[in-house]
Amino acid sequence: MRFNFKLILSNKKIREYLFFIGLLFLVYLPKGGFKIIGIPFTWGYLYLGFLFVLSVFILFEKRAFLIQTKHFICYLATLPFVVYFSLNIFFRGYDGSLGNLVAFYVSFVFLPLLFYLFLSPFFKKMDFVYLEKRIAQAVFLVSLYGIILFAFKQLTGHYIEIPYVTVNAGDLGTLEGKYNMRGSLYKLISTYNNGNIFGVCILMLFPIFHKKNISKIKLGIVILALILTLSRTVWLGLLFYFILIYKDSIFRLIKIYALLGLILILIGAFLMNRYFQYGSLSGFILDSNLGGRIHQIRQLSGLSFFGNQTFKFIEEIVYLSIFKQLGLIGLILFCFSFFMPVYIAITTKKNNYLYLVGCMVYLFVCCSDGCMLYIPTLVFFYFVSTMIFIFKNNTQEQNIA
Repeated sequence: MRFNFKLILSNKKIREYLFFIGLLFLVYLPKGGFKIIGIPFTWGYLYLGFLFVLSVFILFEKRAFLIQTKHFICYLATLPFVVYFSLNIFFRGYDGSLGNLVAFYVSFVFLPLLFYLFLSPFFKKMDFVYLEKRIAQAVFLVSLYGIILFAFKQLTGHYIEIPYVTVNAGDLGTLEGKYNMRGSLYKLISTYNNGNIFGVCILMLFPIFHKKNISKIKLGIVILALILTLSRTVWLGLLFYFILIYKDSIFRLIKIYALLGLILILIGAFLMNRYFQYGSLSGFILDSNLGGRIHQIRQLSGLSFFGNQTFKFIEEIVYLSIFKQLGLIGLILFCFSFFMPVYIAITTKKNNYLYLVGCMVYLFVCCSDGCMLYIPTLVFFYFVSTMIFIFKNNTQEQNIA
């Protein structure tokens, strides 16, 4: 008896179960997994591989795949950068690790193909109330756990590490070495094993949480978690979010900025003086070394069309890193790929605005630290980018055979 793969798209409960499993492994427990020859295999990315294979079977059974033209254009926009990068590697060589190279192709080839083409019909049939409720719940719970883990680490000096679940088995006992120190204080990392990765990922989902949440206590907990990442990138990203959301309400914006500023001053003044080497909050915020990024700027040596370095890795300052290693051409193609969803959404003036905000916040924080090749950052980016063009009553679709 042949299995009916179309049942997955037509059955509401099955769709909800599949989505929740994705949330479990990608939002709640994104680092759980193991390593083979230094390459991390996480349950979330393996699950995405399963969804890809499942989608292929559905595609062949239906003999056609219903996707939006906008999603198809966004996918096509990713191809020139991948081709350019591959040619650059072929002719100029590669100076990084095998793990970083695999991470690049998974992030820039597999993920956009999966989300823009294969999962977009799945998301289009999801119950939006269920989807956004579960996302908001996940953002709150991982933030709450992050605060608990933060306090536990400060009090005991130890992290709660469950191999294969909250931490990759290959990284057990190494969390202190993952750039999680700010002076003598440990950053909030939750289950993401790194403060910056946690903050950047949660910022992309924060607009959905903010929309669905009606509790000021829960909102305060999530904002506190983002602040306790002790990441200036995350702080600026949070402020940028409020600019986008309240750009037409200047008084509300000023009130929010004043409140966040007061929280930073109260928490920061205590923590900086007691634990940090900076001596003051202003010394931390105005750090002349830019958190170790100043050397990335100093390495820049003039305009180059094709880059002046052999490609190794995408560093914190994403746009600068792409420009140095792949040149002006590489940067233009990169921006063409990543800004296409924003361009289409703005020019057509029909978009799912909260997801557009999540996408724009990520593109903004890439000016400081995009965590681009780290699991699960680009999963979040391609999810919100895909959801920009999906509505509750979405009828604009094209049959791509």
